[in-house]
Amino acid sequence: MTDEHNKKQTVHYCAYLVAFFDILGQRDKMSIITLPPLIENEDTIDKFKQDVLRLHRNVQAFRNFFSKALNSFAQGGIENNEIPEQAKPLISKLREHPITYRTFADSVIVHIRLKGDEIQYAGRSMYGVLGAAAVTFNSCMAMGVPIRGGIDLGFAMNIGPDEIYGPALASAYHLENKVAAYPRIVVGHTLVSYLKKLSDSSPTTDTDIEKANHLLAKKSLNLMTVDDDGNMIVDHLGDYIRNILQEILVTADVVSKAYDFACSEYKKYRIVRNEAPSIGNGDALKRCALLADRYELLIKYFKKHLHSWGINDRS
Repeated sequence: MTDEHNKKQTVHYCAYLVAFFDILGQRDKMSIITLPPLIENEDTIDKFKQDVLRLHRNVQAFRNFFSKALNSFAQGGIENNEIPEQAKPLISKLREHPITYRTFADSVIVHIRLKGDEIQYAGRSMYGVLGAAAVTFNSCMAMGVPIRGGIDLGFAMNIGPDEIYGPALASAYHLENKVAAYPRIVVGHTLVSYLKKLSDSSPTTDTDIEKANHLLAKKSLNLMTVDDDGNMIVDHLGDYIRNILQEILVTADVVSKAYDFACSEYKKYRIVRNEAPSIGNGDALKRCALLADRYELLIKYFKKHLHSWGINDRS
């Protein structure tokens, strides 16, 4: 760490909520882009630029969806009729707690600092990240852009402007890269335990901030469910999203398009998987078989919720 950095920023070590998201399939699509020839050809170079920009639009779409969802959640979490009138100024403090996110290649990293007394005002931000993750997952899937993610609570250091590094980041990345396996967002044990502790325990004092955090923890847990493999995931099609948020951010049309995309991906890879025994078993075929299995799991999750969204099973 340079002296110049130390002069600009006080380095601290504290708890963070960290979310790590990855846009799937970008590398495969990038690998088939035709590179411009050594002898410059205007048409070929222009096509190269357009192909790269087309893929980057997926990254930009994720940013836009997530940003819009976060802004919407900034106005929610605690309704006016859920807290006493004299506690209304507390809402402003909850909404002001910063949420930082940045992009790296095809990944998006989100973090919330939980340093000292700040943690008592972070409940709405945690709720916002979980809710925005659910909304963004549906919106991206609907436009054919699958995402995978991991969210957890842990410790890290701020090592640069809007950048952290440490076990909290490693945990979120591990959940995305190793645990999630297919398009879904896995929530880590530490974050779940923290929210359950806030949700299950009665406020020790009669302060409005404790009441608010108790309520926000319950609502955050409503955004999660236990998946078939025992992992806790963001429940992007669950009752809470459908009943509370769909009027603003998630519609049945978006969910229907997301489901259609999942089905089309499954069918595409299933065909190759079924043909593998007769045409060989190379690495590419193994990967297609793996992807077919993974999209089959995603479709299984969708099917649990289609009826409640008023969507017919078209698989």
